[in-house]
Amino acid sequence: LKPSGSVQKGGHFWNLMIEEVQDMVLGDICDPNGKFGKLVVGQNGSSSTGTHKPCKQHALMGQCNADPGCVWYDATLSCADTPCMQHCGEPECTADKANRCEWDVSKLLCQKKPEVECSSLSVGKCPKNPACEVSKDKSTCVDKKC
Repeated sequence: LKPSGSVQKGGHFWNLMIEEVQDMVLGDICDPNGKFGKLVVGQNGSSSTGTHKPCKQHALMGQCNADPGCVWYDATLSCADTPCMQHCGEPECTADKANRCEWDVSKLLCQKKPEVECSSLSVGKCPKNPACEVSKDKSTCVDKKC
């Protein structure tokens, strides 16, 4: 490839055989430890634009649900993109109540509403959240056990 308009830096070019593109470039994009994956996903799991990291990298339900771009599926015990990410505009995003979507004005994208940490709820509000329950000693709100 030749530069088309702007001056290119040395790191923008990489000599590859066509057979190497799949393994060395495409397969590396979703790996946060790979050469290209580091450019897409930051150290804290968010990209440089503040979006979420690839959902399949979340192996635990808590990690998955904490990511505003992901949702945990109990049936497959896996993490995947939330359906909210498919909405391109604010009206359709905010209308999707079933998936708990909300429009992020600063990022101009649709994400799921953040999960409420059970430990942050008062004992009085705890029973209103289906994922939470009051502790046995009735002093705090904790994650509901399966």
